[in-house]
Amino acid sequence: MIGRSDELENLFGAFRRLDKRGRTAGLAVVTGDAGIGKTSLLAEFAALVQSHGAVIRSGRAIRGTATGPAGILGDALDDHDHTQDDDAVDPRGVRALLTRLAGGALVVILDDCHLASPAALRMLGAMLRKPPSAPVLFVLCFRDRQTSAGLRSTIQDRSRHLPITQVHLGPLTERDMHRMLADQGTTVWRRNLYRESGGNPGYLHALLSARTVKWQNDPIRGAHRVAYDDSAGFIAEFDGISAEAKATADAGAVIGDDFDLDLLTAVVDLPESDVLAGIDELIGRDLVRPLDRGRCFAFRHPVVRRAVYQHSELCVRISLHAKADEVLRARGATPAERATHVQHGIRHGDLEGVKLLTEAAKAVVATQPLAAEAWLRTALRALPSRDDTMATRAMLLVARAKALGTIGRLRDCRQTLLEAMVLLPPDARDLRGEAVAALAAVERLLGTHGSADAVLRAEIEARGDDFSAPSAALRLEIAHTELVKGDPMACRWWAREALAMARREGDRALEASSLGLMGKADGTAGNGESAAAHLAQATAILDMMLDDEHTASLDAAVWIGWSEILLVRWYDAARHFDRAVDRAVRADNGLVLPQLLLGQVLALHARGRLVDASEAARNACHLAESSGSQGQLFAAKAMLAWASAGLGTPDKRAEQEASAMVQDADAVVGWQSLLALRMLAETKLAAGDPQGCLDLVPAAGGPNLPGSNPCSRVSWYELMTRAELEAGNPEAAAKWAELAVSAGMLLDHPGRSALGHLAMAQLLLATDPLAALARAEDAVEGLAATGAIFDELRARVVLGMALWHAGRRDDAQRELRAARAGLERIGATPWAKRAELERRRLITQNGQRATENASDRPAVLTRREQQIADLVRDGLTNRQIARKLHIAEKTVEMHLTNVFAKLGVGNRAGVAAHVSDHQARSLTV
Repeated sequence: MIGRSDELENLFGAFRRLDKRGRTAGLAVVTGDAGIGKTSLLAEFAALVQSHGAVIRSGRAIRGTATGPAGILGDALDDHDHTQDDDAVDPRGVRALLTRLAGGALVVILDDCHLASPAALRMLGAMLRKPPSAPVLFVLCFRDRQTSAGLRSTIQDRSRHLPITQVHLGPLTERDMHRMLADQGTTVWRRNLYRESGGNPGYLHALLSARTVKWQNDPIRGAHRVAYDDSAGFIAEFDGISAEAKATADAGAVIGDDFDLDLLTAVVDLPESDVLAGIDELIGRDLVRPLDRGRCFAFRHPVVRRAVYQHSELCVRISLHAKADEVLRARGATPAERATHVQHGIRHGDLEGVKLLTEAAKAVVATQPLAAEAWLRTALRALPSRDDTMATRAMLLVARAKALGTIGRLRDCRQTLLEAMVLLPPDARDLRGEAVAALAAVERLLGTHGSADAVLRAEIEARGDDFSAPSAALRLEIAHTELVKGDPMACRWWAREALAMARREGDRALEASSLGLMGKADGTAGNGESAAAHLAQATAILDMMLDDEHTASLDAAVWIGWSEILLVRWYDAARHFDRAVDRAVRADNGLVLPQLLLGQVLALHARGRLVDASEAARNACHLAESSGSQGQLFAAKAMLAWASAGLGTPDKRAEQEASAMVQDADAVVGWQSLLALRMLAETKLAAGDPQGCLDLVPAAGGPNLPGSNPCSRVSWYELMTRAELEAGNPEAAAKWAELAVSAGMLLDHPGRSALGHLAMAQLLLATDPLAALARAEDAVEGLAATGAIFDELRARVVLGMALWHAGRRDDAQRELRAARAGLERIGATPWAKRAELERRRLITQNGQRATENASDRPAVLTRREQQIADLVRDGLTNRQIARKLHIAEKTVEMHLTNVFAKLGVGNRAGVAAHVSDHQARSLTV
C-alpha cells in the first residue's frame, strides 16, 4: 500500500468506531478515478478487518447486467431467494439477514457502485435510511466522476444517525511512484513513467506492459519478440456502448489523444448529431472528457486511446487513417500533422507519400526522433527500387541514420550510413558531406574514429573552397577527433574554421558548438583567458534559445558545460547540464545524452548534489549499455562506482566492470576515458585500496599524465598524494604534492591552485603538522570561491586538523563540527565519519596530560592494534591485513580507527611514522 497508508488508516478508523453493542452501524465512502487503486485498497482493508474478527461480505456491480439487490449486496444475500424480482425483495428480510450475520462486526464492501441498477440502489437506500441494529459497516466504492443522481441521493438520504467516513484516492506522489519502481530502470525512466501515468497506478501498469516484450516461439516464424498487451481492462469499459459511440471512439483513437468535433465528424462520416450523441455516451462513462478549448475532446488518458486503437479492426483503422489524411490535407495541415495517417495508409510506389514522410521526419527529428525514424523506415519500404529513385533512397538512408543515431542506436546508424554512401550519386555533394560528418561522429562515439578521420579529410579536400553548412560540420568533426587524440591546438584551429562557415551560413547551433569546442580546447591547453572569451560568446547564444532550438543544439551544450568545468565554474556547468539533460530526455536523444550525463555527474558532485550525481551516473550506464560504445560504457561505469562510493554505498559491480575494461583499447580512449580512470582511482582509494588507486597511473600515461589536460593533472596529483599517504609512503606523497602545487600555480586559477594547496596541506599534516595551516586555509578559500562544495568540505576537515596542531583547539573543533554537518547534509557519509573521527580524537587528546610523550603512545595499543599498526607501517592495505590476520576487513577498519585516536594521527602515514619512531627509540635504548 505504497502511498495509501493514510487512506487505509482512515478507512480502518471507520471500522474501529463501530458501536460493538449494536446500536449504530457505519458508512464509509471510497472514491477516486479509474485505475487509482480503490479495489486494491478495499482488498487490503478487508484483510485487515478480518484479522480483527470482522465478518466480510462483498459485492460488485457489473455493467450490462440487470443488477438487482443480490448483485450489489453479493455474498451478504447468499441465504436470500435470488430468483425473486427486484421489487419483491423485502428490505426487512435483508436487514434481518445482515443483523444475523453481523455477530461481533460485519463489513459489507460494495465495489463499483456507480454501475448499480436503480433496484439495487433502492435496496441500498433502504439499508442506509434504516440501518441494521448491529455493528455493520457499509463500504461503498465508486468512481466519483461517474456518480449517478440515484447514487448521490442514496448517500445523501441516509439516516442522520449513520456516521460517514469519506476516503478519496488521489494520484500518487512522484516519490511514491519511485518507491513502487525502485528496482526497475533508471531515475529518468521512472520520472517519465510518472509524468505519463499522472500518478495513477492503473495507467502505470498499462504503460509498463506496453514497454514489456517477451520471446514467443512460433512454428512458422520461429522465436520472435511480441509486446505484452494489458488493455483488456480498459476495453471492458466499452462493453455495451452503442454503434455510434463505438464508431466515434474508433475514429477518435485514430485521430489522436485529443480531437475536435469537426474533424471527428468528417472522419467518422456520420451526422454531427449522431457523433455528439456518441461523445455524450463516452463522456458519461468517463472514457472521453471535454477540453476547455471549444468543440474539442480528449480520451481520459492516452492508454485508453491506445487500447481502443489496438482493439479496432485493421480494415477500419486503415480506412479511418485515409479519411483523416484526406480531411487534414484539405485543411492545409503540415506534413508532421499528416505523417501518422500517411504512414498507415501509404502504398508501395506512392512517391508523394514518401516525400511527405520525409519532410515530416526532417521537421521533428530533433524533438521526436523515434517518430521520425519510424516515418523514414516506412518511406524506405514504400520507395520502389529503380535507377531513378537511388538518389532518393540514399537521402532517406542518411536521414534515417541520423534519427537512429539520435535515439542512441549507434551501430545501426553506422551500418545505415555505410549503405547510404554506396548509393550516393557523385553530384550529391552536400548530402555526402552530411553523411561523412555523421559517420565520423558515430565512429568517434564508438571509439573507432581512426578510419573516419581519413574520410573526413578526403571529403574536405574534395570540396575545395566550399563554405556551406556541411563543410562546417566536417571541420567540426575533425576538431572533435583532434581533441580525442589529445591535440587541443589542432582542435581549436579546425573549430575556428567551422565557426567562420557557421556564421556565414547563419547557423546558430553550429556557431554555438564551434565556440563551445574552442573554449574546451583552450581550457584543455590551459589558456583560461581565451577559453573564457569563447565560452562567453557560446553561452550568450545558447541561453537565448527557446526550448525547441535548444533541443536541436545539444551538442553545443555538451562543449559549453565541459568548458565551464575546466574553468571551474561549477554552478554554471550544473545549470547548463541540468537544462540540456532535461531537453535530451524529453526528446529521447540518446546520442548526446551519455556525454551530457557524464558532465552532469561531475558538476553535481562538485556542487555537493551527491545523490543526484549517483542517479545521473546510473542513467548514463543504462544508456551506454545499449549504445554499443565501449568508451561510453567504461566512463559510465567508472562514474557510477565513484559517485556511489562518495555516498558510502559502493557499487562493487560497477567498480569491477570498470576495472576489467581498463585494458580494453576501445574503452580507454580520449579525454573522457582519462577522466573516468581518475574516478575509478578515487573509488579504489575510498574502498581502502591505495595501491589499486596508484596502479591506475600507468593506464593514464604514467606520472607525467601526457593525455590529461593541465586542469585534470592537478586533480590527479592531489589524488595520488592521498593514495601514497594512505599507503604509508610520505616520501612518494611529497613528490605528488609538489607536482600538484606546480601544476596549480601554472594555471593561475584559484580553484585549481587550491587543489595543489590541499595536496600539500595533507602531506604536511603527516610530516610537519605545524606548517599545514597556511596551505589548508588557502585551499578552503580557493575552493569556496569556485563553488566546489564537496572539495571545500574535504579541505575544511584538513583545516580543522591543521588548526588543532597549531594550538587553536576550539577553532579546530568548530571547523570539524561544521565540516561534518556539511558532509552529512550532502550525503558524503564516509567523509562525514572521518570528520567526526578527527573531532573525537581531538577531544580525547585534549583530555590527555600535556606532558604525554609521543614515544609512549604505541605502548597503550592492544596486541591486535599493535599487529595492525606494524602491518600498516609495512605498507599493507586493509584488505591485505585482513587476509594476513584472518579477520574481517571491517574489523581491521575498527581497530585502525582506535589506533588513529590513540596515536593522535589522522592517516596511515602518521601510524607508520609513529611506529617506526617508537621502534627506533627502543633500539637506541
